[in-house]
Amino acid sequence: MNEEKIMVFSKILEEIRIAILENNKLTEIFFEDFETDTNTGKIFVGKIENVVPGLEAFFVNIGTGKNGFLRFRDTIGKAEKYKVGDKVMVQVKKDGSSRKGPQLSMHISIPGKYLVYLPYSNDNIGISRKITRQYERQRLRDISKKILNKGEGIIFRTNSEGMEETELAHELDNLRNIFKNILEKYESSNKPQILFEETDFMEYILRERLDSNTKKIIVDNKQIYRKLRKLLKNFKFKPLLELVKGDSFKEYGIYNQMNEIFNKKVDLENGGIITIDRAEALTVIDVDSASNLEGKNVEETSYITNIEAAKEIVRQLRLRNIGGMIIVDFIDMKDPLHRKEVIEVIKEEAQKDKSKLTVVGFTNLGLLELIRKRTTPALDSVVYFSCPVCHGTGKIVSPSIVFGKLLKEIETSIKEIKKDQIKAIEINAFHNLSGYLTSSLKEDMEKKLNLKVDFLFNWHDPNSYSIKYKV
Repeated sequence: MNEEKIMVFSKILEEIRIAILENNKLTEIFFEDFETDTNTGKIFVGKIENVVPGLEAFFVNIGTGKNGFLRFRDTIGKAEKYKVGDKVMVQVKKDGSSRKGPQLSMHISIPGKYLVYLPYSNDNIGISRKITRQYERQRLRDISKKILNKGEGIIFRTNSEGMEETELAHELDNLRNIFKNILEKYESSNKPQILFEETDFMEYILRERLDSNTKKIIVDNKQIYRKLRKLLKNFKFKPLLELVKGDSFKEYGIYNQMNEIFNKKVDLENGGIITIDRAEALTVIDVDSASNLEGKNVEETSYITNIEAAKEIVRQLRLRNIGGMIIVDFIDMKDPLHRKEVIEVIKEEAQKDKSKLTVVGFTNLGLLELIRKRTTPALDSVVYFSCPVCHGTGKIVSPSIVFGKLLKEIETSIKEIKKDQIKAIEINAFHNLSGYLTSSLKEDMEKKLNLKVDFLFNWHDPNSYSIKYKV
């Protein structure tokens, strides 16, 4: 089912933010600062630093501080011909993480509005899965045979549907020229450096997200409005462009919807709840009927909740940009047809997703396995940083354990305290120890140690404390 799409552009200081609403629900959001930080799609001159046969890969210096990972199967020609010190042209296919460098490929792709140009693809032709009419798919294959040179390949993007051969050929020539410039720059380069990147954030988002369902573009900045008017002249689709006063994100309720991006629990309209837990290796999603009582029996209630949850899960994967392995624990359903319908709903919703979502199927334990292509980090990993206290675990040491450690440290220091003629002790602890470090304990310690004791509660770390000995 096609849903009416609205793109909302907003500018704060020098940063542009773009939100996409489908039937007034937030489905994707982009921040210029975060998008320009990603290396996915950028093309580099690289230098092979190491060959690791055990991993069937090269480590390649691309000048970004962390070597990229180039698998043997992602090279052009036989991997055996490459050696340490060789210069190579590579493209980042997947951003790195805190532990891993970016994933690289020598199979370069240059994206346009209608086509993706593959200069080393050896006559390969791809057509967007969203172009479903067989007549149109055949027409595009026929066009490719006319406009491609030997050894080249192209992918017809969704927006290419219905486009004239002359327009497609014109864009292909432009993409060829871009690659020609990249090649010239590569041949004159002797050290790792960037060769190509997207130059304009707004143009990139329009190219990747503007489609026939986009009915309106909302803007709250005159400069962006004028630029969009100019950019839209080069696009097939012509949505209504509207300039609004004030904050467009506030006007369309985007701030309120943004809050849910970082909540583990998401409420469903029928009273159910989904819980999203991201781990290093995979994402686990649990579905709970909670207060949903719509069904006539347990099976029907489970089915109704699961159908709504399936739609919301796909939306959340897009909104949070969650990739990799995903395990969904739906409410148990005995009817195999109900399971099949849940899978069909996910597949249908996945048609709206630019990242490929693969449904692996239900396991013997009734868990649904999904795989979503990951190219850039999940949104929460760039918006949030791990807590320096709990290191991302969400847990701290029990106050009673910290308290016991503190007392033990003072107890074992009694001889040194008397020997060094200490006159006062200042103990600074996190505020959660205020129930342990009481006035009565202070009096007992002063009598036992024969010195002044002060308790402070402005220490920054709940897992530790500070003891100052004053002479």
